[in-house]
Amino acid sequence: MSLDDAWTAYVRTIVDIGSPDRRLFRIVPAPQHDVGVWPQQFNGPVFVLTAWDPGVARYDIDTNRAHQKSLESDLRCLTMETWPAVGWTEYSDHREEGVAAAGLSEEDAVALGARYGQNAIFAWTPTAWLVVSCVDDRRHEAGWRLFELATS
Repeated sequence: MSLDDAWTAYVRTIVDIGSPDRRLFRIVPAPQHDVGVWPQQFNGPVFVLTAWDPGVARYDIDTNRAHQKSLESDLRCLTMETWPAVGWTEYSDHREEGVAAAGLSEEDAVALGARYGQNAIFAWTPTAWLVVSCVDDRRHEAGWRLFELATS
């Protein structure tokens, strides 16, 4: 998959995030400036990172989870505000486990994504849902809608 094809998928990515109070939220991209009510459980901005399938690589689940564990260990050197996350699109059955984190800078989040071979990370703020490149200066800004999901 080319970087342009991947970028098209990134801008459509939906992310499910576990919150500090164990609720589960779904962030869905929306038209720019169309944002929901920011949940009080999160201190923004929140960055979403993964170590799964860097670049064009496709690894088995155990390898991806080992890479993810390493990324989360490195992330704990920057912040302890982390929650589980999963990114996916409606157009594919592909899912990538990740981590949502607050309390770090965008620069640090992008650098960590790049260290793990990622093309991009997500940044969620009260005013935008951003896809931020880890390999060049590309950025995509959208709005967001938030849904609380039932948990079992």
